[in-house]
Amino acid sequence: MYTDVKEDTWSFGGGIGLFLKKIAQPGYFDHLRTLVSSLNRGVNRKVALDHYTQLVGEEADRVLEIWSKQDRVQVFEETSRFVHRVIVRCLMGQDFYENHVDELYDILHHMETDIGHPLNMLLPDWVPHPPSRRLKQHRDRFGRIFQQQLAERRKDPQAWKDSLDYISFTLEDPRTAHLEDWLPSHHTVMMFAAHTSTVASIAWTIIELLRNPEYISEVRKALDAHDMDARHTPALLACIKETGRHYSGVHMFRTTHRPVDLDEGRYTVPPDWIVCISPYLTHHDPEIYHDPQKWLPERWLEHDSGTRNLNNPQEVAFLQFGAGCHRCPGEALAGIIAQGLVSHLLKNYDLALGNDDTSQDFSMLDFSKVGSPWLLGDAYIRLSRREE
Repeated sequence: MYTDVKEDTWSFGGGIGLFLKKIAQPGYFDHLRTLVSSLNRGVNRKVALDHYTQLVGEEADRVLEIWSKQDRVQVFEETSRFVHRVIVRCLMGQDFYENHVDELYDILHHMETDIGHPLNMLLPDWVPHPPSRRLKQHRDRFGRIFQQQLAERRKDPQAWKDSLDYISFTLEDPRTAHLEDWLPSHHTVMMFAAHTSTVASIAWTIIELLRNPEYISEVRKALDAHDMDARHTPALLACIKETGRHYSGVHMFRTTHRPVDLDEGRYTVPPDWIVCISPYLTHHDPEIYHDPQKWLPERWLEHDSGTRNLNNPQEVAFLQFGAGCHRCPGEALAGIIAQGLVSHLLKNYDLALGNDDTSQDFSMLDFSKVGSPWLLGDAYIRLSRREE
């Protein structure tokens, strides 16, 4: 049912706007549908995805070398920095990456702190208060960075003619070129929508591999057999997918623009209501997944397992990236980022948990962010380069 209802009835924009409206310029959400649809055309081109795969590999090699020289690394926090750098480099371009990547990271963290403040959640936009003023300051700074970099690009347009970053695509595409003024808000919203859950996917996969070390050798052998092609290594993909099932806790909020009939008309959701779909509950339903509380990558590899294809017209039970017309257009890029870092990590480094307290409780989930939960208090890992 959820996958069949279109945006003009069952609104993603209305749902995400409940949380992110105040980080965007007024009027942005009126163009959300056009801008989100451009992601499929711009980001999911084969030439773009191949280019992003190369960039992810470069960033993974760089960051893992840094991690290996540290005594121990906070896995969620440092993965967050890695994901941010990749998103900026791939979607915004090399110029934003070289000149503003660290400032953009700080801006987004400040926004994340203020967007969840009770005053921002409860008070209307016209009521002034400190968290609202801070959000506007950071939003305006984000916009000035865009203006500055696009002004630099206009000085030498030929240099950007064949660039594969998403900003270049939207500026060249006649369907989105006229929406340049809303691009800062678009990229802010995309970062909030993509960042937290991608970090969770990577960090939890690393933690679960360390807690289940038998899978590490299996994935390494599989990567060798597939010439380090992470996108076509079933054992690695199963680990990442199982992490998505086990830890995907983002609540999918939707608003109704018109009445929606459920259960063959026995119940009607009125217009202007807020509806929440919970992947976490679906992913832990024992009637769908055997031993749902256990992290079991093999469930996605078993030929007789009904869980291998749970997103089909008759049944939708794997919702890490949504499904149907509500499927996340950034799924492929998020997968490339997760596969890239985990594959380079396992191939080139030995790793161990680096917590001083070996009895850390990994069941303490932090749902305070916009996306899948992180581990409350983070966890530490230690890396050392593997012998050739």
